[in-house]
Amino acid sequence: MLKKRNERKVNLLKSKINLVLTVIIIGLLIFSCSEKSTELSNDNPAEPSNISPADNATDISINQTLNWSCSDPESDPLTYDVYFGTVPIPGSSELVSTGQTGTTYNPGTLNYETTYYWKIIAHDDHDNSITGDVWDFTTIIGSVFEWCQVSSGDFTYGEDDEILNIDYDYEIMKYEVTNQQYVTYMQEAMNAGDITVTTATVEGYYEGDIHWSAGTYQFLDIDSGTCHIDWTGTEFTIVSGFEDHPIVKVTWFGSLAYADHYEIRLPTEHEWEKAARGNTGYKFPWGENIDGSRANYWSSGDPWDQGTTPVGIYDGQVIQGFQTTNSPSPFGAYDMAGNVWEWTDSWWSDTSSHRILRGGAHGYVIMYLYSYRRSHKDPSNLFSYTGVGFRCVRP
Repeated sequence: MLKKRNERKVNLLKSKINLVLTVIIIGLLIFSCSEKSTELSNDNPAEPSNISPADNATDISINQTLNWSCSDPESDPLTYDVYFGTVPIPGSSELVSTGQTGTTYNPGTLNYETTYYWKIIAHDDHDNSITGDVWDFTTIIGSVFEWCQVSSGDFTYGEDDEILNIDYDYEIMKYEVTNQQYVTYMQEAMNAGDITVTTATVEGYYEGDIHWSAGTYQFLDIDSGTCHIDWTGTEFTIVSGFEDHPIVKVTWFGSLAYADHYEIRLPTEHEWEKAARGNTGYKFPWGENIDGSRANYWSSGDPWDQGTTPVGIYDGQVIQGFQTTNSPSPFGAYDMAGNVWEWTDSWWSDTSSHRILRGGAHGYVIMYLYSYRRSHKDPSNLFSYTGVGFRCVRP
């Protein structure tokens, strides 16, 4: 009797233990299913959005950084794969960045007048991902310039032929900026809202420096007959025959604005002098002697005597019966003696607010055309600039 009672107690205890174990197992199964259910319900990241540049945008800078934003429903950390290139449907060869955490990408300096395509794939830490749309943008049209390579190294500077050194390569425009090129710039700048035009002047904003406060400055005097550019109220026109003459009546601010527009720059006076005569020590870009077949200066006898000549004519050609002599600088640049003075990016002195001019001009005698000759002007004054223009350098 006692034995049977003990057996019933043992069986009852076993039943209770089995029940507890069953409840535990069921609980574990429910918890496990719940965890799996939670994992399975983790959503994909949201599609990348708020992009810059905007889709189908045009006139985009060649130094554009890509930007986007992206979020995740569960606030999971995200990484991104960036596809970028000129192929309309970006593939593996356009994968330029993988696993980055930031929402920007700098593709470096782009080409002018080129359409680029890009897309973003966003990943969370649950192996979920979302692929954004393919977006595109087109870069600005670059003005067509011819460039001369100036290699790093020594050059002669100043009347005493001091040996200086520029330890980097750069390029300088082969010719001075022409009326046609400056009109192209002004049309683009006006369309972008960067300049304002009256019947007398073109004006624009300058961000300021150590001598000149930020504000609006005159860029070009179009009220002067020597400018050869007119404003009709809707567009700029050039006096016929002067399209390839250098721009004149342009301030330093107007020259800098042009350079900034095309993402190039004005040369320093050292860069200018090196490009003009290299390490030769010559008075002129081509040598020690000068005559009217080599440069445009006071009474030099060209068909436009006492005014500007078309850029680049002193290359050995015959123009309007006038024989020229090929007269480039050691690096291949033309008109670096005479025609028009050229603005540089250098100050006249540490205390002066004037900018340095180089090269001499059509209204000046020969001594002002020496490659080492320095001059200077107030960068904002339009009225004495009938013989002042510029050329640019890069990078």
